[in-house]
Amino acid sequence: MITYKPKLMLFSHVSNTGSITGAEKLLLLFCLQLSPYFDCILTAPQEGKLTDYARKQGIQVRIQTYPLLFSMYHPGERMEQEAEELRNHPDFASVVRCMTETAPDIVLTSTIVNALPAIAAKTLGIPVLWKITEIMQTTEYTTAAISVVEKYSDCLIAISEASARVFRGNVSRPITLLPPSSDNELLHPSQKLIRTGYRKVLRLKDSQPCIGYISSFIHPEKGLREFIRMALILAESYTNCRFVVIGKPADHKYFDRCVAEVNASDYRTRFRFIPFVESVHSAYCAMDILVVPSMVKEGFGMTALEGMLCGKPVISFDSGGLGELMGNTGNAQFTVPTGDYAALAVKAAELLENPELMQITGSKNANAARTRYGMETYRQRVQTFVYELQLGCPDWMSGGISRSVSAYREPQPLPLPPIRQTGEVVRRKPRKKKRAQVRRIRIKAPASRRYHRKRKTGAGKRSKRRSKSIKRR
Repeated sequence: MITYKPKLMLFSHVSNTGSITGAEKLLLLFCLQLSPYFDCILTAPQEGKLTDYARKQGIQVRIQTYPLLFSMYHPGERMEQEAEELRNHPDFASVVRCMTETAPDIVLTSTIVNALPAIAAKTLGIPVLWKITEIMQTTEYTTAAISVVEKYSDCLIAISEASARVFRGNVSRPITLLPPSSDNELLHPSQKLIRTGYRKVLRLKDSQPCIGYISSFIHPEKGLREFIRMALILAESYTNCRFVVIGKPADHKYFDRCVAEVNASDYRTRFRFIPFVESVHSAYCAMDILVVPSMVKEGFGMTALEGMLCGKPVISFDSGGLGELMGNTGNAQFTVPTGDYAALAVKAAELLENPELMQITGSKNANAARTRYGMETYRQRVQTFVYELQLGCPDWMSGGISRSVSAYREPQPLPLPPIRQTGEVVRRKPRKKKRAQVRRIRIKAPASRRYHRKRKTGAGKRSKRRSKSIKRR
């Protein structure tokens, strides 16, 4: 029984306005599951889908800008220097001030590129949980990036063994493996009404099998070109087959080249391109096969998991955590080497040729995904994680850290005089001496005016006569 709910401040690396990414979904789900044990504050760089969903779920939200350190994902020569230079970024002091005002017991930063919140928290002496959701690229400077994680974290949370592997044996921090899940209430394998309705939207007949591709943002790493080339191979033999692409272009030149390949073929009428869907569940229901052709090593593979939970056969490249997910759910046979789109076409043809196999594979996927990655399993893992924190780090959970943080005061700079803006009138209180001097000054009329006045009154003639008489005397 928890008598005190420690305060946990979670930092999202992005908050997209058009759609929500897998990392954002995962952070929101993690935050919801931690809410019974922590007083959670979700911090995001801007308003977006993530913050909107969080507020609807009753989660406290704070908006605070901070830069990302992309060289953490692909380390370069100046890796460590760039990390230290974040202390001089204008947003660093703002993040420190935000933490001081909030006074969290623990700070969690999501994704490897979100380094600034971790550095700010360690500056204040706050424990840091660093959530690793991707696979760091291996370069000759990877050890420099690992040292940054070692320096500015107290515990790592990895969403797959593939994302944790680069840190195994290279950091002294404990590594917790916490694979993601998805909301079972939104993903059901058999909802015929939703399937029928959305297939009408896509102008699909019952006799037309649909092979789908979904990505929040489309860029070369997500493999749309490989999907299209696979689809063009299948289109030659399966005239009823239709292909649906759902995703917002992030690299417009790349996306235009992909569409140009479709338009240059004889099968352009068989493709549907949709930039965004509000209900991804409806899109999964309308599909018969889901293809996930990721060209980079994924930290996990949320799209593949969601497709399985909806009872769909999934075919993918063997890309990092994505291949790990496929193997753990019994789908190793539907995994092919990364980049081999012809092999994707072969696997899809096996399912198209055997509708019964397609149905059985989808049902098995739903059961396996729920058993291995379902919400109940996820809740148990979260409970175990919290229990381990209570045993191993009792001071984190008692509120002592938040009290010390709230007592922290940043050094205050000396007040500067107000800066006068262009066109701004600055009213200053006049000095008394200057005002007295102004009163004693007599403003004389111009000489010309005095002359005419004297000439008119005759005063000038009398003064001349007097001066002559004085000289004579």
